[in-house]
Amino acid sequence: MKLLLKLLFFIFSHLTLSASFQNETFDPLIKSVNLLSYNSKHTLPIIALNTQEQLNLSFDYLSNDAKDFSYTFAKCNSNWHKAENVFFHDFAEGMEEKFITDFEFSENTSTNFIHYNLDFPALESKFLMSGNYVLIVRETETSKVVLTQKFFVSENKTIITPKPQEPIDFDSKYTSHQINFTVNHSMVSSDNPMRDFKAVIIQNRRYDNAIFNLKPSFIENNKLTFNNEKENLFEAGNEYRILDFRDLKQLSQNVEEIFFKDSIFHVIPKTDYKRAYLNYKRTSDHNGKYFINNKPRNGNPHLNSDYAYVHFRLARKIPLDSSIVFISGDINGGEINKDFKMVYKDSLEHYEAHILLKQGVYNYAYTSKKTGNQSLSWEETDGSHYQTENIYTILLYFKGFNDETEKLIGVKRFSFM
Repeated sequence: MKLLLKLLFFIFSHLTLSASFQNETFDPLIKSVNLLSYNSKHTLPIIALNTQEQLNLSFDYLSNDAKDFSYTFAKCNSNWHKAENVFFHDFAEGMEEKFITDFEFSENTSTNFIHYNLDFPALESKFLMSGNYVLIVRETETSKVVLTQKFFVSENKTIITPKPQEPIDFDSKYTSHQINFTVNHSMVSSDNPMRDFKAVIIQNRRYDNAIFNLKPSFIENNKLTFNNEKENLFEAGNEYRILDFRDLKQLSQNVEEIFFKDSIFHVIPKTDYKRAYLNYKRTSDHNGKYFINNKPRNGNPHLNSDYAYVHFRLARKIPLDSSIVFISGDINGGEINKDFKMVYKDSLEHYEAHILLKQGVYNYAYTSKKTGNQSLSWEETDGSHYQTENIYTILLYFKGFNDETEKLIGVKRFSFM
C-alpha cells in the first residue's frame, strides 16, 4: 500500500508539473509563502547570472512537529511551460535535490507553526543559463510537491528604454496604461530578430494579467521597437486597500473588531464598498505587497507573529453577472487563486471570504473574473484609473535558431503613473 501511494504521489506530481507553472501551494498546512530578492532594484524575484546574488524563500508549516522538505528547480520558457529537452545539469551545477535545513518553531503563538527559510542558489551551486525558473518544494518522505514558486535568472545584454504613453483609444484613455519601449540589442546578433526576440511585461508582481509573447513592431539595425497600441495595453487598476492587524489587542487601520474564539484569533475588517465609477483618490500603497510584523514588537516577527482568520466583506446589493470575485494582491501569489475566491451571501448583500493570514500589513484589492476571461479585472469592483501608480517590469528573451531554450537577456523595472 505504501509503495502504491508513493507511486500515485509521483505520478500526480509529474502530471501537475507538466502544465504551465503557477505560484501555487498544494498543502493546506503551508501558509505565508514568500519569495523575495535581496536586490532592492527588482520587484520580482530576479538574480543575475554569474553573480553571488541569492533569493530568499520563506513559509510556515502549521503543525507542532517539523517535517522534512527538499527542493529542486525546473527550467521554463517565457510562458512558464517546462522547457523540453533541457535537463537539470544543462542549466545548473550542484546537487539536483537538496534539503531545506533552516527552520525554527513559533514562539508564544496560539497557532503553532514551523517557519522554514531558504537562501538559494546554495554557495556550492549555480545556474548556467538565464531565463525563467520554478522552485519546486517537495515533502521528502512522499515526494509530493507542496509548493511551486516562479523566479528569474537574468543577463544584462540589452538596453531597454521604456516609453509609456497615454492610450490612443478613447475607451482606454482614462482607465489604462500603454507600455511602449525600445530595445538596443547590439551585444546580441541575430539574422532574424522577429523570430529570435520576444518580450514579456509584468505589472507589479501579477502573473494573471502579464502580457506574453510580444514581438517587435519595427526593426531597424540593432533597435527593436515595441509599440503595439492593443497588445501593450494594461488596465491601470486602482491604489490597493490597506489592512493593518499587527496588533491583535488594539484596532488599527481598517479593522472593526478582533476577538479570540475556538483557540484562534479572528479579525473583522470594516465592510468594504465598491470603488468602481468613483473619482480617483490618491493614497499611498505598496502595489500589492504584504509585510509580516507585529506590535508590540518583540524578537523575530516571523516566529512570534500569530495567525488569525480574516473575515473580508464587500458590500453589494446584487452579485456580479457571470463573474467570480477574488481578493487580490501578493497574498494570492499574483495568480488566479481559488483560495481567495469570495462567496456572495444574498441575505447579507455582500461578498465574503474567510482567509487565514499571519499578523502584518496587507495591500489587497477586489477583482473579478468574467466567464471565459483569463485575467482578473478591477473595472466592476475597485475601479480603474490612468492616474494609478504601478511598477512595470519588461523582460526580453532570446532564442537563436539552434538554442534549446529561451535566455533572459534584459530586464527593466520602472514606475509609471
